[in-house]
Amino acid sequence: MNEAVIIHSRHETTVVKNEEKDENMDPHAFNDRDMEFILEKLVQNIPDFRMQSKPVRLSGGLLNYVWRIKGEIGSIYPSLIAKWAPPFIASNPQIELDPGRIIIEANALKIFGKAGSLSYLTNEKIRLPEFVFMDPTHNILFMEDVCNCPDLSEWIQLPQENEKAYSIGKRIGTFIANVHKYSANQSDLALQFLNQRIQKTRLEVLYQNVKMYAQKAHLENADDVGNAALAYGKLLQAPGKVIIMGDLWLPSIIVSGEELRIIDWELAHYGRPSQDVGHLAAHLWMHIHRPPSKYTADNARLILQGFLENYRAKLGKDFNRIFGVDGVQESSIHFGSEILARTVGYFQTGYLYQGLDWDHPDIQQATQTAARHILNPSGEKTFDILN
Repeated sequence: MNEAVIIHSRHETTVVKNEEKDENMDPHAFNDRDMEFILEKLVQNIPDFRMQSKPVRLSGGLLNYVWRIKGEIGSIYPSLIAKWAPPFIASNPQIELDPGRIIIEANALKIFGKAGSLSYLTNEKIRLPEFVFMDPTHNILFMEDVCNCPDLSEWIQLPQENEKAYSIGKRIGTFIANVHKYSANQSDLALQFLNQRIQKTRLEVLYQNVKMYAQKAHLENADDVGNAALAYGKLLQAPGKVIIMGDLWLPSIIVSGEELRIIDWELAHYGRPSQDVGHLAAHLWMHIHRPPSKYTADNARLILQGFLENYRAKLGKDFNRIFGVDGVQESSIHFGSEILARTVGYFQTGYLYQGLDWDHPDIQQATQTAARHILNPSGEKTFDILN
């Protein structure tokens, strides 16, 4: 049972032999000890890094399995994050998901990293983790551990100064606007972020199911809601215009004091900017209208305001070229689709609306708001700042 493990590091490519694991082993059958063995072997090939203790599995990963690996004193990194992308959704193994998504994330870390072509869009105030290396045999990516800090969904549940919450929204808006603006119409980036399988999965798992979600919510116009969402999902299968982060929600934003780290880029692709804008807006809206704490709604409202204002401001004269009226309407449709998925759909589990019946007032408000955004994008006020 010999296996060649190919390791792409920052400095070199190495091949090591593993005599104990079968490369054809079913990923569904991997257990924690199997993965520990693989991680321990791979870590040995990181220059100037020595592992202090066994990898620690982290909770909360929805798409992937994630470990933290502490380094000994004097190691080049105090700790690393290892992410394994299986050929399915980690939190729902019945749903297949292209493991090649981890290559997309590695590309993002490199392109926005210190020597990357878009490095000028990042700084210590807001950036991605540093790429360390990737093992394509097992679809495992090793990266800098940016910190053991709260993500934005945790941060907004605590009392925060209004200006700080607003400032976070502004910085995210500036960063995402610049990513969209400076990646537009770049054929080389379009190839590096060609992630069609992920978009096809999103069509099948999200947009094609919106009609079913609307029916489950007992919306009178369920057919029209579903057809509009499906049309948008099909539009997203066409060649895109800019780099899309693809998973821009609160758990993907780590808050470290005055610094932000944007993680989880495996759903990134060359697509339409409405997905990023509509996605973050939807999740902030849900935290505003079903806040986990008394502070959450105010913090989320200020972040959303700052995000939309600065996104529009930073696009400036390029707004119509990058986003325009179509982008506003498309963002509204994605906004509604995501809310339906989180309130009555497959992705309710583990989220703000888990366990609520369809006739609960919060579900009723959310699903009706979602339907209005999908059917009448120009009539809702959520994205008025962008007009």
